[in-house]
Amino acid sequence: MAELPKGRDPKKPSDVAAAEGLFEDAPARAPKRPQVSPGEVEGFELADAEPAPAVSRPAVPAWEMDAEPVSQRPRAARRSISASEVDQIWTRGAEWGPELVVLGLWALLILFLLYLTLGGGYYMMALTVLALGVLGGGVLCYPLFITMERPVRMSPERAAKDFYEALSHHRPHYRRMWLLLSNAGRISSKFASYEGFRQYWTDTLKRLKSGRAGATTPLMFQVSGFQDQKDEEKTVADASWTVSVYVRGQREQGPIETLTMESTFSKGPDGMWYLDQGTFEARPAGRGKAQRGGEATP
Repeated sequence: MAELPKGRDPKKPSDVAAAEGLFEDAPARAPKRPQVSPGEVEGFELADAEPAPAVSRPAVPAWEMDAEPVSQRPRAARRSISASEVDQIWTRGAEWGPELVVLGLWALLILFLLYLTLGGGYYMMALTVLALGVLGGGVLCYPLFITMERPVRMSPERAAKDFYEALSHHRPHYRRMWLLLSNAGRISSKFASYEGFRQYWTDTLKRLKSGRAGATTPLMFQVSGFQDQKDEEKTVADASWTVSVYVRGQREQGPIETLTMESTFSKGPDGMWYLDQGTFEARPAGRGKAQRGGEATP
């Protein structure tokens, strides 16, 4: 019987170990450790590390380097403002009351004259009285016609515009202007009553029209550039605006006078805003918007 060729015995430990080694992964290499330079003690560097590229920073302008930090800049001083009392609010009865009384008296007078003329048989005279009555009634109703729109002043800007719009008529409605003022606006060095207020504005309009417009030509008052700042309670506002005065029919020629106004506004018990200044005077020197504090309204 032929003998098998002699080889490695599979049962020997050396052969088993060699076979198992074929299926095992190669041993993981130990991570590289940093190499310490011989002449340095405090620092070390990696063998494969590359130097980081230098980061270029934009040059800072000289004006920014010299500027003082915002947190260190002095803040503008705030001007303390307080709301004025509003004892008399605007109502339709307060505005139209005097005109309605005069109109009623005029109607009674015309009716009485018609009764006399018709009772005496003077028919032509009665027609004349009737024509005069209608004409006079139209003139007396003029203040009612120009104030048909209610002044809803939900903002200080609207309050200022309504105040000056009452001036922009052949016969300015001074009573509406007076009713749109707070207690502080009704007292000044120029007036302290409605009669004084009416006379003040009559003289002001006469001065503005002098040499520029006729006595019966109305002036137009336009409010622009209005800015206001309210307090936290939204009951008072400090505002500035520009008033340009034009002659009606000559607007293309530009304003005859322009003033920068500044005043406070107070909210009345009806929730509407009232102007605290009833004069037509420019802003005093030295007062500016930076001096006012509170919440800005664009």
